[in-house]
Amino acid sequence: MREIAPLRILALRAVGPPGCQPELTFGGPPRPTKKKQDGDDNGTLETKNNDTTKDEPTDPNTASDNPPLPPDEPTITSRLLRSLRNSSMAIEPYVAGTTRANASDVDISQPWGMAIYPPRDTTTNDDDDHSYNLPLDESTEFLTIENGNHAITCLQMFIDALVESGRAGDDRLGVQFFREWVQAVTGGMDVTKPEKPQQQKQRPKKKKKGNNDKNINSSRRFDHLPLGSLSLHNLASASIHTFRSMEHANVGSCLGTLDLTGAHGLTDSILTQVICSGSFPRIQRLSLKNSRKLTGKAVASLVKLRHLRAVDVGGCFNIHPNDVIEMVQQHPGTKKGTLTEIYAGGLGWTDVALETLLGFTSEHLRGLGIGFSTYLSGPGLVLMLTKAADTLDRLSIPFVPSVDDAVASALGKALPKLAVLDIRGCNKVYSLTGMMDGRIAAGNSGVEVAKHLFVLARYSGISNNSLEETSRLYRNELGEPIFECVLDGGGTGGGVRR
Repeated sequence: MREIAPLRILALRAVGPPGCQPELTFGGPPRPTKKKQDGDDNGTLETKNNDTTKDEPTDPNTASDNPPLPPDEPTITSRLLRSLRNSSMAIEPYVAGTTRANASDVDISQPWGMAIYPPRDTTTNDDDDHSYNLPLDESTEFLTIENGNHAITCLQMFIDALVESGRAGDDRLGVQFFREWVQAVTGGMDVTKPEKPQQQKQRPKKKKKGNNDKNINSSRRFDHLPLGSLSLHNLASASIHTFRSMEHANVGSCLGTLDLTGAHGLTDSILTQVICSGSFPRIQRLSLKNSRKLTGKAVASLVKLRHLRAVDVGGCFNIHPNDVIEMVQQHPGTKKGTLTEIYAGGLGWTDVALETLLGFTSEHLRGLGIGFSTYLSGPGLVLMLTKAADTLDRLSIPFVPSVDDAVASALGKALPKLAVLDIRGCNKVYSLTGMMDGRIAAGNSGVEVAKHLFVLARYSGISNNSLEETSRLYRNELGEPIFECVLDGGGTGGGVRR
């Protein structure tokens, strides 16, 4: 019996031929819509093509204003995917569509759309064991798409295969494709498209309040729907048509996690007029990392995503730390204590900017990324981060020249709950012994200390010999190391704790 190739290989093979057209696969062939006018001698029928991306305007306000109608009956491919969603097959680890590892994808929060399966209980954060913050137990746990199922996995593998093949484009990811994604997430539950904010009249004096109320109402209308995770990671060809297609397919009704890392076509107008316009009211986690066309205007619009819990704008070099500070300060999640993860490395942070940010986030901040900042001082960094000692368990400070062994030791004592740390490129750190000594000292003083520490330390000054020596000194009661340190280009997914 011939062996069936893995799903990832099948996806790669599928995207190759020019005849691979998802809009026809999920929407069916073009259908006649109406007869031509009486003055037309041909008397032929006009057809409505499911590919709406050709000959369309590029203005963000008018692009894809006439989406294709859904098919009268699900296509055979749609029926197959829907049977996969309801399948009783066990969930398996997700293998990304690309086989080319990229060091820039290694991050304490990446892969953005992945989560640990089986899901951990994160409601008992005050328990003594803090098992939710332990590293992945490879014997019983693995990473897979957050809130995923077999149908979502199949569609995500198709996207990843498109990116790897270099054949991604708006003609491949259109309205019909995203409608099928919504079907895979919701299972066909009733989804009603929210009205566009600009279609409702408002009193001029209450315009700002009215916009907030509309976003709240749009979100509440979809509370009964499950949330899904979608990754357009490195989809450089994504344009206004891609996001308008998502909007017309009502993806926002069930989208909780969106990864737009490396989406170089993402602009301020797309973020402000589509993603943050009220059409995606339920987004909780959003990565805009390395989307380098974005400016402070785009960051300011994030305040409209009221349910936002984690955001990554690292590598967006047209964004200033003050833009992030103003957005966080005005975001409703800051007052509620729900905006808990802020990753903004490469923006040029200073001691003053960091102090301002922690001034109104220190009581609830769990994840922080401020790497590639040459203006941060070692003493200032320790002093400011101490304010978040009660909550901070994830810290990314790669390529910060002021971080040395003394700073690492001070951070070990000042941040006892730290469970994930990125010090790549900190070439003045030669050993983790000082940091572990600091954690032991904090524990001896009666402070609760995280049971395990995961460290990314490539390009640091730590050697294999130094690491082995530290590993021998610090072990738990079972004789196991209480930390893991990655010195090479690996570590992808090692910092995921959700």
